[in-house]
Amino acid sequence: MLKSTEERYRKLARHFYKTRLPDTPLSTSAICKALTACAADYRPDYFRVLKNALAFDVRERGYPKAAKRILLTANPTTIADSTIPPKAKRHAVKAVSEDDVIALLRHLENTRHYDVFAAVTLAWLLGVRPSEMHSIRVVGKEFHITGAKKDDRGIRGADRVIKFPNQTDFEVAAAAVDLYQKSHRSLAAIRETLREQCRQLWPRRKVQPTLKSLRHQMGSNLKASGISPKLMAYIMGHQSTRSIERYGDRRTATKRSFSLPEAAPNADLSKVRVSRKSKPAWYSAEPAAKGASPKKTH
Repeated sequence: MLKSTEERYRKLARHFYKTRLPDTPLSTSAICKALTACAADYRPDYFRVLKNALAFDVRERGYPKAAKRILLTANPTTIADSTIPPKAKRHAVKAVSEDDVIALLRHLENTRHYDVFAAVTLAWLLGVRPSEMHSIRVVGKEFHITGAKKDDRGIRGADRVIKFPNQTDFEVAAAAVDLYQKSHRSLAAIRETLREQCRQLWPRRKVQPTLKSLRHQMGSNLKASGISPKLMAYIMGHQSTRSIERYGDRRTATKRSFSLPEAAPNADLSKVRVSRKSKPAWYSAEPAAKGASPKKTH
């Protein structure tokens, strides 16, 4: 687990104790009860993150059994036959065009938000998770990325070594790594600045692009490129091909003047599991005919 993730988990746990258990002695049952009671206030993804943070904090205090019990706490809004509706997801951008990315980068450069400029560049060119940007190392002509979602059991998240097929794209991405890692601002601050600047650039748009939507666009572009699911999962930092189902399909791929990243010659794809239950991303890996839809699978 990255140091930044550990610190984020500690902050989330402290805030939870302060706001949800202000006058209550900490105990496993009290934490689980409070977590269940406030589930409807959070989106399911955040509930999972919060649960992981609380389990990490309790484990760090020396109570591994209590941490395991917290992790087993079910979200009452997502269990079968639940009468509590989950909090709605935020509206997200479905696709991001290269024209929009170029306009955004020019705007960020003109307004001197250089760390945000670098973050957008890295998400667009490398498809990395925002929390992985500080971990990127440039070694020779390769980018060594430490996976942000690795767990203790070693079945989620993955490190990877990727490269670009041409020198120009490598130099642009390498410069962005250096620029981003010189910033002392937090990821939360960078994200907030990106939101503010997107609103300035496109004030009439109801939904603005995010670093996450840029990463998902990379997923769509890789699906449309024709590479294997196993290779795509590796490039995106997953240990299972089933994880790439969350990305858009070939219909949301966009034209790029930049090349797509590739696995380095020494990349180890042996840990990527090919799930039998996966939908064939290969269904969306072929160039889409106009008006065509992906084939249905059973």
